[in-house]
Parts: sequence; C-alpha cells; structure tokens
Amino acid sequence: MVAMATIEHETAAVPNCHGGLENLDEEYSYWADDVIDGQIPGDLSGTFLRNGPGRQRIGGQTYGHWFDGDGMLCAFSFVDGRVHFKNRYVQTTKYVEETEAQEIRYRGFGTQLPGGARKNALRQPGNPANTNAVLHGGKLLALWEGGRPWELDPATLDTVGECNYDGQLTRSNVFSPHPKIHRRSGDMFNFGAGMSGIGRRGPKAVMNVFRIGRGGKLFKKGKVPLPTFPFAHDFAISDRYAIFFVNSIVSTAMPDVILGRTSISDQMIFDNDVPMRVIVVDLDTMEEVRTFESGPGAIIHFGNAFEEGNEIVVDGMFASDFDANIGLSDVFNSTRFKAGTYLRYRLNIETGTMSSEQLSETESEFPTFNPRLGGERNAFTYTACNVDNGADSFFNGFQKVSDSDADLVVLPPGYYGSEPIFAPAVGAEAEDRGYVLEVVYNAFEHVSELHVHRGENVGDRVAAVRLPHHIPHQFHGHWHNKVILNEAKGG
Repeated sequence: MVAMATIEHETAAVPNCHGGLENLDEEYSYWADDVIDGQIPGDLSGTFLRNGPGRQRIGGQTYGHWFDGDGMLCAFSFVDGRVHFKNRYVQTTKYVEETEAQEIRYRGFGTQLPGGARKNALRQPGNPANTNAVLHGGKLLALWEGGRPWELDPATLDTVGECNYDGQLTRSNVFSPHPKIHRRSGDMFNFGAGMSGIGRRGPKAVMNVFRIGRGGKLFKKGKVPLPTFPFAHDFAISDRYAIFFVNSIVSTAMPDVILGRTSISDQMIFDNDVPMRVIVVDLDTMEEVRTFESGPGAIIHFGNAFEEGNEIVVDGMFASDFDANIGLSDVFNSTRFKAGTYLRYRLNIETGTMSSEQLSETESEFPTFNPRLGGERNAFTYTACNVDNGADSFFNGFQKVSDSDADLVVLPPGYYGSEPIFAPAVGAEAEDRGYVLEVVYNAFEHVSELHVHRGENVGDRVAAVRLPHHIPHQFHGHWHNKVILNEAKGG
C-alpha cells in the first residue's frame, strides 16, 4: 500500500531540472530567516551537511560527467528554532589550479582534456572531493571514491588538506565516499578497490578495508582478494559483518583509459554475462566469511543491514543495467535521471542461500535511515523517488518505507528534490521521532528551499525555508547532532 501526499502548487509552463545544475560560484554564510511555511522546530538541533558538485562549467568549458564537478560543502545549522547556512568549496589541488587558470586541467571520470590521447595518456583523474561528507573522530571529511579524503575544519569549513590518517592511507589507497559508523564501537569502517601485486594473469585485485577508531586513528587494515577489479561505490555493515556487492558493471578497455584514448566512464558497461557476487567480511578479523552469487545486477547505494539468526538482511537499490550513466555523462541535455528498485536481501551464512523481495513499487535511490540504528533492526527507511507527475526528469519526491507500507510525498511539477536525511529530535526515543530534511530546487524561481517534514508523518511539512540563491544538485549528506560552525554557535 502506498499513501501519497502532494504539495500543491499552481503551475503554468513547467521548467526542467537543468537550472539546478548551473554553477554556484559564490560562497555564503548567513542566517536563513525567510521561512515561507511553518516554523523550525525547537527540538531540531544540530548540523545537516551536504556535498556535491558546485560547478559543472569553468572558463566556457563543461565537465564531461556530473561526477567531475568540484565539491562544494553546505552546512545547515539548526539553533533555537533558526537555520544558519554556509557553503564552501573544497580547496583541492584540482579546484585551486583550475580556478586560477579558468580552464579544465584534470581528467575526470568522464572528462577528457582537450588534445586527444597525447594530452590524456598516463594522467590520473583529479580528485574533486564532491560526493559525500562525514564528521568522525574530530575530522570533517569531503569524500570521493577515486582518491583519499580531503579534510576541512568543522568550525569554519576551511580546507585543511588531503587526509592520509598519519600515513596509514598510502597514495594508492582510495577511500569510498560511503564510510559506515559502527553503532556498538563508534568506529568508522570504509573500503577502496586496490591492487596487491602482479600475478601470472596481470594485476591482482583486492578490496582494501579500513577501520578508524572513534578518536580518529586508522588502526586496522585488511585485504579481501577479488577475481576482477570491481565497480564498488557503497557497502553495508551489520553488527558483525561488512557486506560488499560486486556487481555486473565492468571495465572493458582499461588499457585505453591509461593510454588516454577514452575516459573511465566511456568504457564502463553492464555485462549480462557477469553475475553479481556478494562478499561477507568479518569486521573483527577483516577476513572473508562467505561469498554468495546471483544473476546479473548492480546495487549502487545501500540502506541498513542487520542480523536475524543465521541471516544477514541488507537493503539496497537494484539496477538491471547502467543506463543511468548515459544521463550522467550529458547532464545538461539529459531528459531523465534513472533510479533503481528497492530490494531487501537475505543472506544465510549457514546454508549459503540468498533471496530478495521488493519493498517499494516506486523508483528509488539514496536510501537513508535513523543513524542511531546502524547495523541494528530498523523499521523505517527514507528514499528519494522518481514519480511521474509530468515533470520527472529528476528526483521529485521521497518516501518513508516500512516492511508493509510506504508513505510517498510528491513535489509539485517544477520542484526537484534530493536525498532525504533523517534527523532525530532532541531526546527522542521512538525511531521515527524526528524530522526528514530535504533540499529542494525551485526551478520557477531558480532558488533552493530546505523542507522539514515530520518523521512520524512525512506528509506533514512543518517548515520550508527559502534561500536567496540555488544550491546545485548535490549527491549525499550527513546529520550530526551538534552545532559545529562558529558562526552558528554565535547566534
């Protein structure tokens, strides 16, 4: 059963989502007091962080893929019923050099430098630090899966520099944009694909696994052997296990990428002859426990995972192709950004059996949940949705999903949403006692709005705050239950 709530708005000609991809070159810091609907709840206190490409064009040139735009961190601070907004670009080497030159100087996931193979050969992609943000162990990190994280000062959002955890992350270690904070220990786990030497058949692939203590020290590393180099963007953790879905998206011509003939994006395909493999790793030993195999498929983003008896339950957004990459490679002309299907997997550690069921009929992505229940049984998950409302070129709604029900909130045509993040109310005990936060692009006025919905009843929007500018469509966010910015603390 799907219960639907629609926010009403009179529309004439409905603008598409493309205006939300345009640059925001300015950096701001101000109190966002233009509350156009309702009021900010007094029991909502903390910091809502978001990261994504702040610019897709520079000096008349456009990046060749949405994944290549430079990372811009946004912080919404909730203090005594008010909201403070601040944004800062991550001052990566790529950002600094390209800003000074006003031209593209680094390859990317889908961006090639002008000049053909000669100009691109043997050049690594530049790190835009544009995918996610996490605050753990006193370090605020901007993350991108093709390199090491970049650290920012959590009190100012000023860039500190590339983070290598006191040398524990080597130059060859990449660090996924989806680290997981282990509920019981407070430690943070992450991973990155790597190489463990050269064998008879060429480079040997591994999954490097990292464990960072709650004090911010990377104190344990593991290596999980792999038969091939994976396209692995995210993973899940339960209380005892890390779960990796090694999917059917494969590289077809990596030598051509190295020699500069093509981009990484151009040679990534979905291969129906490659099964999806699931590798379960023990969090304490960092050794493989069991491997499962299914038909071809891909899961880009995961929700929660938890254990029930001999089974590990994992929520993920399933795709049967990689067609989404077509739109991502040409964002200003894309007519629709494709999402996935919400599946729940059950992995039996004892028998080796694997099954799945669909939990939502609505096309979905970016699953999130109450962070207090990471690795434990949760009742509710929130996902961004694509709904056919006459203007479904981008995410235009979100839903709250339980085992047996889904409450869907649909934005009016011409409004485009983002990943919904759950923020627990101060002192809350019930899982859904809190608020769902969503940044919405108002394409009619080319501005962004922060929408605040009640967690118990997502159809109840308790507040909407209009910003005087837009925020370019971003990827992922993070909730921290403390106010961290100096400007916001000052009131």
